Amino acid sequence: MKRKNILISLFLTVFLGYSQDGKAPYLDLKVMEAVPEGRTLLNYPEDHMNVKVNPPGFTWIKNERANSYDFILFKDEKVQMQRKNLSGTIAALKEELVPGEYSWVILYNDSTEKMLGRSKLRSFTLDEGRPSLKMPDMKEIAERLKDVRPRIFLTPSVLAHLKKNVANNKLQFWKLCRSLADSALTQVLPPEPAPYKDSVFDVSEWRRIYRPAKSGSANMVRMALVWRVTNEGKYLKGAKNWLLHFASWDPNGITSFRVPQASGFVGNTEASMPMLERMSMVYDWIWDELNQEEKKEILASINARGNQMLKRYTDLNFISEPWDNHTVRSLAFTGLAGLATLGDLPDAQKWLDYVIRCYITSFPTWGGDDGGWAQGLAYSSAYNLWQTNFVDAMNLSTDVNLYNKPFFRNNGYFGVYCHPPYATLGAFGDGGDDSHSPIEKILHNRYAMAYNDPVLLWQAENIDPFKNSKNPNHPLLTKEHLWQGYYMEDIVSILTLNSGELRSISPSKLPRAKLFKDIGWVAMHSDMGSATNDVWMLFKSSPFGSFSHSHADQNSFQINAYGESLIIDSGYYPWYGSPHQQLWSRQTKAHNAILINGRGQSTHSMKASGTIEAFKHNDGLTIVTGECATAYNIPLDNGVIELWEEYLDEPIPNMRPEAHDVRRTVVFNHDKENPWIVVQDYIKAESPAQFDYMLHALEKMKVDSDNKHIQIQKGNAIIDVYLLSSKALDFSQTDKFTVDPDESDAGKPNQWHFSASNPEQSEEIHFLALMIPRHEGGTYLKVRRLEYDGTVQGFQIGNQKILGWFGKGEKGDFSVVGLKDAQVKLTIEGVGQKKKTIVH
Repeated sequence: MKRKNILISLFLTVFLGYSQDGKAPYLDLKVMEAVPEGRTLLNYPEDHMNVKVNPPGFTWIKNERANSYDFILFKDEKVQMQRKNLSGTIAALKEELVPGEYSWVILYNDSTEKMLGRSKLRSFTLDEGRPSLKMPDMKEIAERLKDVRPRIFLTPSVLAHLKKNVANNKLQFWKLCRSLADSALTQVLPPEPAPYKDSVFDVSEWRRIYRPAKSGSANMVRMALVWRVTNEGKYLKGAKNWLLHFASWDPNGITSFRVPQASGFVGNTEASMPMLERMSMVYDWIWDELNQEEKKEILASINARGNQMLKRYTDLNFISEPWDNHTVRSLAFTGLAGLATLGDLPDAQKWLDYVIRCYITSFPTWGGDDGGWAQGLAYSSAYNLWQTNFVDAMNLSTDVNLYNKPFFRNNGYFGVYCHPPYATLGAFGDGGDDSHSPIEKILHNRYAMAYNDPVLLWQAENIDPFKNSKNPNHPLLTKEHLWQGYYMEDIVSILTLNSGELRSISPSKLPRAKLFKDIGWVAMHSDMGSATNDVWMLFKSSPFGSFSHSHADQNSFQINAYGESLIIDSGYYPWYGSPHQQLWSRQTKAHNAILINGRGQSTHSMKASGTIEAFKHNDGLTIVTGECATAYNIPLDNGVIELWEEYLDEPIPNMRPEAHDVRRTVVFNHDKENPWIVVQDYIKAESPAQFDYMLHALEKMKVDSDNKHIQIQKGNAIIDVYLLSSKALDFSQTDKFTVDPDESDAGKPNQWHFSASNPEQSEEIHFLALMIPRHEGGTYLKVRRLEYDGTVQGFQIGNQKILGWFGKGEKGDFSVVGLKDAQVKLTIEGVGQKKKTIVH
């Protein structure tokens, strides 16, 4: 590698005008790569990475001084490829690479195309047999699909399969789909929504505008699908009427994608997105039954809406700065529109090209190859069901297989680890107050079929989103499942073909802990796949911070046991931006985390992030450490401050003292019979402060202040929490939210919130908590407290000892307990084969 780098430097010298010391006659060609902070794409492939596709999509960190970029790829000490004057921070390659070792570098150019400097040199390995993910040629796709209709989902083989399954009564949601199509035949076509009443934004007005677009477009798709399967003309007539009706709406009006309106507002994206997606699907499905005038009218509407999206992408430079959430969602819809109208609209090639380029490079905004989704499980399921609609459609009608992307391959395991079928609540982020949804079940089934994966099929088969439904005959008709058209669950389920040959397998043989490095989540289990015996914990310290649908919950955790939620993320999600969501659910105080003088982490900020500093999984233990001091030192979002002043009497917490260290280490003992968890914290501020240790539960906790013991019970599951600190603590508990939930969540049960705080302020504090879950009436593990010379404290459980440093500073000398190592913060004895586990 050293010789290779020398030759690369020689290339920079001879061909680009650089000398080996990094200087040229006119430019200083030093490495000037920016440090990633907040909303920025990262370098991919990472240095020394073994890439999983051929070729990989390249992304790199933006340089504020650069006007354009040169991408250079090296192999076998030679320049393999060069792309000059790129405007964005991505490169999608059109040809597969020869397997082997590669290096790549980015050169930064100013507005005159003179080179300012370069990035670091990075290497990657490409093995034989990696699946293809090259950028396709849009003209070739258009030529291939020139005479193909329908081309979205309903290929001849798929349609034959559907007809056979309908005849044999093997489609779970067919009767529901047809009944909704029947009801739509007699519905009055809804008028185009009027603008906001009195030109004032109100959430009920926002919903009034998008509802007919969502529900009407879904029923239009149902009618077209039923016609394709049954050939009954009434459904064709109904689908055509609805399609022409939607085409008559002003595509640049209130149902547009953020087009400015005379009232001062912008078009409603929640109306725009389903209209673009579903008009395109129905156009494709009934294409051969439309006359030229009808096609012209429909295509004019789709063209306007598709070009809205392309303008949105280019205005935002979205492929390089993909941070607008609804624009992320829209990729799948714009892609379907491009696929449906390819050959009929000249601009369709542009849409399809942009969308596929995004998928190959900067997608997913909220995760990476590990398969995690930083916004949480609820948004992962919804967004990736939409995304895989497009992936499926491309895969069925072309040779472009976006399922080869590692993210999609691993996204199903995000659910397996972080939201098993026996979870009663979600995980971190908005929507975490709910359990499983139909879309989650359908998505995992789709992944199982795409990858022939028996574990993902197990996940899909065991998710039961309808067990508490108020309408067991038609569970999707219940309000909580939004059958009116958000996700078209019945349609997507029907279109997701099951081979019938795959058999499910439990995840019991998988590693019992997994780090989702790209999003900073860790899942730990004692007995994966066992609803009655699994104890599982989630821990988060995320580079995505509290941005978008993520919360200010770095270094927080959740604990579930024996089919119950014990230590929870508290709060509800009435709607995005609601006072309860903004002033409670998103705030650090709603999570199992730390407050500093009542101050939590900043909300709505990717800079308010955390870092997984260490992750080790072996010998029966998982050890993970997160650090998040920066998250406490960023001021609150101005919008949150305005709501705080309107709704709360309590003052906005002062930004002093600054947090210097906020570090939490979790040790999870994976013993199936007697698991336990240790949570060790060290917090240091610039000046004395009060530190609050927060826990939350669904039921009132039993709090024993004298013995520093908290007991939490839900159903037959119990967890005993033993809490030690380097400072005296006051315990308190309340069942009050700062702002009560409203709308759909109004009247939901209160939750319970525990706090342990030091009455005498200090610059630093240590916490050490031992948490032991158990069945009610099951084995009660006797716990003995240990203390050595005041600087080392801990617990003993049988022959197992957990000892933490309680002296000055984060780490210290454990010689008082016979340990020779200095600068240690935690030791574990008597677990697994090792005599002692030391955490430095």
